[in-house]
Amino acid sequence: MVSKLRYVFLLVLLGTWGCGQKGAKLQKSVVPPDKTLFETGQEYAQKSQFIKARLAFQTLINTYPDSELSSESYLAIGDSFYKEGGTENLLQAEDQYKNFIIFFPTHPRAADAQLKIASLNMKMMRDPDRDPQYSAKAQEALQKFIEMFPDHPFTPKARDYLRDVQENLAEGFFGIGKFYANRGNYVAARQRFEAITKKFPEFSEMEETYYQLAKALEKSERSDDAAIYYARIAEGYPFGKHFGEAKARLAEMGKPVPPVNAQVAAKNQTRQKPSEGFSPLSPITAFAKAIGFKGPPDAYETAKKEIESKTEAAASQTAGAPDGDKPADDALIKAEIRKSQSGATEATLGSTTKETRPSTDKNGGGKNNSKKKKNDKKPS
Repeated sequence: MVSKLRYVFLLVLLGTWGCGQKGAKLQKSVVPPDKTLFETGQEYAQKSQFIKARLAFQTLINTYPDSELSSESYLAIGDSFYKEGGTENLLQAEDQYKNFIIFFPTHPRAADAQLKIASLNMKMMRDPDRDPQYSAKAQEALQKFIEMFPDHPFTPKARDYLRDVQENLAEGFFGIGKFYANRGNYVAARQRFEAITKKFPEFSEMEETYYQLAKALEKSERSDDAAIYYARIAEGYPFGKHFGEAKARLAEMGKPVPPVNAQVAAKNQTRQKPSEGFSPLSPITAFAKAIGFKGPPDAYETAKKEIESKTEAAASQTAGAPDGDKPADDALIKAEIRKSQSGATEATLGSTTKETRPSTDKNGGGKNNSKKKKNDKKPS
C-alpha cells in the first residue's frame, strides 16, 4: 500500500514539473501585448486600413503609456493620417506631429515629424494668386526646422524647400502689387513691393520688383526714393531688361549712375528662374494646378530618398577605395624597418622614427666583430 502511494505521488510530481516546464516555455514564447498591438497597427497601415491601424496604436497608448512603443505609436498615428491624404487628414496629421514634438522633444524622430509638418503644408499650397495660408504655414514650419535642427542631414534640403515656398509667397505679393498699380493705387502697390524686398530678398523677379516699386514711388512724387531702386537695377542687373531704362532715369533725375558690381550681379543672376519653354504636358500641368495642390508630391520622402542615396554612394565609395585611401586603424599600422648606411636600423612607425644601434660586447666591439671563425687558432 505504501509503495503504491509512493508511486502515485511520484507520478503527480512528474506531471506537475512537466506542466511547469511547458508553462515556462509558453511564457517565454509569448509576444508582449504592447508589441502585438504595435505590429497589428503596422499591418493595418500597410494594407491602408488606417482606421483600424489608428485604433490599435491608440489602444497601445492608453493601455501601456509607459511602453517604449508608446512614442512610436503616437508618431504612427500621425503617419496614418499623412498617408491617407486629403486636407482634413493632413490637418489631423499636423496636430499629431506637433503634439509628438511637445511630448517627445528629444526623440530621434522629432526632426522627421517637424519636416513632415512642412511637407504636408507644401502639399496643400495653392497657386500664388490664391489663398496663401498653407504657404505661410509651410514657411513657418521650415524656418522652425532649420532653427531646431541646424546640423541635421535634412537641413540643406529644408533650405531649398524654404526658397521654393518663399518664391510662391513673393509671387503672390507681386501679383497683388501689380493689381493695385494697374488701378492707380500706388500706395497699396508700393506696400506690396516693399514687403517683397524685406521678406523675400532671394525672389527670382527682384529686378522687376525694384522697377515696379521705383515707378510707384515716382507716381507718388517720391523721386529720391525711386532713385534708390533704379540704382540697384543699374548696379546689379546688367543682364536685366530694365538695366538701360534705369540708367536713363537716373541721368534724367540728375542722380549718379553707379557702376556694375560684378559680384552682386553674378549672385543676382543665379537667382533668375530658368525659362521653362514649351512642353506638351503644360495644359495637363495647368489643369492639375487649377484643381489640385501645388508643390512636390511628398517633400519629406524626396528628402529622405536623397539622403539615403548619398549615404549609399558614400558607403560604396569607401568600400571600393584602395587600402591606402581608407582611414588607418592604429592597430593595423605597419612598421617599416630599414637599415641605414652606418649599419644602424630605423624603425618607422607613422611619422615617428627610432634609431637602433647595433649591440656590442663587453669590450665595445660590434656583435659581428666578436664572432670568430671556427678554424681560427691562437698564434704560437
